[in-house]
Amino acid sequence: MSVQPLRITVGRKLAAAIAGFVTFLSIGAGWAFVSLIFSPLDPWESALERVIHLTAGLGITLIVVAACHLLMRAALGRFRTGGSLSRFFRYQLAALGVGCALGLGLAPGVSDGVSDAAPIWWVVSITAAVSLIAVSLLPFRKARHPILDRPPHPTTALAEGRVIDYWDGSQFRAPKLTVVHFVDTRGRDRWIRHLVQQDPSMRGTVGQVVYDRHRPERVLRFTVTQQLFDLRPPRQH
Repeated sequence: MSVQPLRITVGRKLAAAIAGFVTFLSIGAGWAFVSLIFSPLDPWESALERVIHLTAGLGITLIVVAACHLLMRAALGRFRTGGSLSRFFRYQLAALGVGCALGLGLAPGVSDGVSDAAPIWWVVSITAAVSLIAVSLLPFRKARHPILDRPPHPTTALAEGRVIDYWDGSQFRAPKLTVVHFVDTRGRDRWIRHLVQQDPSMRGTVGQVVYDRHRPERVLRFTVTQQLFDLRPPRQH
């Protein structure tokens, strides 16, 4: 966490927007990869050439995934909550999974032709595709961290945090980012950037911060306890 105020600057918004939009486009990469696997060889194409094409496609996809991960790392900066980057990586895997599922669902038509494919293969491929989509969408579930009454470990501490800056990048297919402010056990003001896991997390949202008592720069997580316009009394912890 930072002892200086943090903001979500234009540069960080741009990095997150590019990372999110390219991750969204990776759905097409997953679809193309699976379609290439099941498509029959062209008369002028050898099996070795197909393997080379698949390997090149896989390599390019991995490079794009790594580049987007670095962009999101730049968007969050050094002072970020634990799990923010890993959550974005799960978003990346989910996008690729959805694309692969789309390719899998259309595999019989690609390999045998829409009219020539046996009905049983359509049933099998569509069932597998739906199952893969269901699994791939799991990372988009709202995080359900419990509100703690006491620190989960002697080396951790709890504090009340409040969202002071918020950016909604959904129009760019990018994750939402916030800056959370809280006061540590020594009475110091702290700021941390956070990839939203519980929506909405607009300005004024109150939550619980779990951080390392001995290394205050390490914030383990931020859990929403009360929304800005929630008229119910805050949860006690």
